[in-house]
Amino acid sequence: MYKGLSKKDARIAKHYESITDKKIKEEQRWAEENGLVVKGPIGISQAVATLKDRRKRMVSMRLDPENIEGMKERARVEGVPYQTLINSVLHRFLNGDLVSKDSLKTAV
Repeated sequence: MYKGLSKKDARIAKHYESITDKKIKEEQRWAEENGLVVKGPIGISQAVATLKDRRKRMVSMRLDPENIEGMKERARVEGVPYQTLINSVLHRFLNGDLVSKDSLKTAV
């Protein structure tokens, strides 16, 4: 029945075959409330895919063991997960809110 469609598109088509107009409107309203542009049923799946792209992504990187342990200890003291703390430090650095001690000394 869904020849020529990818598994994802077949799943979407199957979903929209059985969905009510009320449910479609609810999904469109949800997407619009979340800042997504929606044009028709397939537009909803594209909007959801866009939203998923905004989520955090898993990365793999090599870090010095003492840095990992230091972040874990600091996170424990702060009461947050260590990966959340690492993300926060990176975010603050990229936004210029995190500076080195040396740059603070020269600013005074």
